[in-house]
Amino acid sequence: MNYKIINKQVFEQAQVRSVSDVPLTEEELENGMKLAVSKLDATLTLYLVDINGQRKFDVRWDDSSEVFSGWYSAWDNFSWCLDIVGKQNN
Repeated sequence: MNYKIINKQVFEQAQVRSVSDVPLTEEELENGMKLAVSKLDATLTLYLVDINGQRKFDVRWDDSSEVFSGWYSAWDNFSWCLDIVGKQNN
């Protein structure tokens, strides 16, 4: 596994049901809740964020950010980025 799960409970919930009921702290409302991070590049992260009251997923890498409404789209993007990081480190 080339990533580390930071918040296992929410990470697993996102895979099977809505995360709209996940409470976020004040800091998490501002910066997002980190769910997973690449083991090879700490700038590659998957966050749960709140945008206008809606929970969304944010894949951040270096200075870029891409927001997704659904888990599967976000996970596909995060996985693709993980593959790129892995190839860069070989």
